[in-house]
Amino acid sequence: MASKVLNLLALASLAIMACSFGAEPVTALSTHHSRDGMRGHESLAKKRRRTVNGKRCQNRPPPTATSSSSFSSTSSSTSSSAAYTPPATTSSTSAPATTSSASTSSSSSGGSIGGAKGCLAWPNGDQSYLGDYKSDKTNVIYTWGVSGPSNAESLGFTFVPQFWGPAFADSFSSTVVQGYANTVLGFNEPNEVGQSNMDPGTAAALWIQYIEPLKAKGYRLGSPATSSNPNGLTWMQSFFTACNGGCNPDFMALHWYDISASAFQTYLELWSSTFNKPLWVTEFAYQDFNGNDQGDLPTIQSFMGEVTAWMDQQSYVEQYCWFGAMLDMQGVNPLNTLMNPDGSPSALGEQFLYSG
Repeated sequence: MASKVLNLLALASLAIMACSFGAEPVTALSTHHSRDGMRGHESLAKKRRRTVNGKRCQNRPPPTATSSSSFSSTSSSTSSSAAYTPPATTSSTSAPATTSSASTSSSSSGGSIGGAKGCLAWPNGDQSYLGDYKSDKTNVIYTWGVSGPSNAESLGFTFVPQFWGPAFADSFSSTVVQGYANTVLGFNEPNEVGQSNMDPGTAAALWIQYIEPLKAKGYRLGSPATSSNPNGLTWMQSFFTACNGGCNPDFMALHWYDISASAFQTYLELWSSTFNKPLWVTEFAYQDFNGNDQGDLPTIQSFMGEVTAWMDQQSYVEQYCWFGAMLDMQGVNPLNTLMNPDGSPSALGEQFLYSG
């Protein structure tokens, strides 16, 4: 009898130890959209979860002081998304108030910041090679959080903080004060379970409490950024209904992942006509999350060239950030990366930085 009890205790201890090494949480770079509902996003999430003896352990809570990445995507035909979870507090990478000519060239009247539309979605923290990604086309940088690289301003970047989701309310409100920045981004993919995951009513209440007051302090406000999941547009419409006039973003932020340039253009036109506001495409890449051919590098380069040239001609598109200024592409086709293994710009990175 005693040996049976000991065996049971040993098995229980092993189970507890196994679950302590559960999956890393899905973080903050996320968008998605699939003709088959949520299939694309869910399959990716399952791949990211670690299992023990076939049983899924409970996810650990999001990190509060370090950065990590994940993703999802969406479009008008098939896609999913990608996302990054920001640090909850400021640190050595926190961005000072932006006072350069690049940061002050954008006001409440709108327009691209510093005359450039290409923006940098940067999950890499302080890196000396950040300067390799500053060009006449890239003036804006964001990190999915409230803190930017410490060398961003000296390199000529304008840092834009983001209120990723409810867990970061305290760090957002204490950091993003008058004079800290000129523009702010709203919630990251609130329509996705693996991202900030909020119903429109909750998001509206948080916006009214934390984001809307920044308009009186000189900020331009970017809407929550939904994934291109078909529910993204309806979520946003419900958000404005719940706001009852209390939410007044200056521009709409959105994400898109798919492989059709024409579908991409149609999606942006739909958002422009629906909300009648300028657009920031804060995540996009050539990526199909439904198992179709992802294309080779020349195909991706052709897509990038076509859609960026088109966006450059659209007055309502203010900024666009390619998802790929990172080495770990979080399930997105690695050929979308803007980086070589040593951190220098890849051939696709050079195209984005200098030609489109």
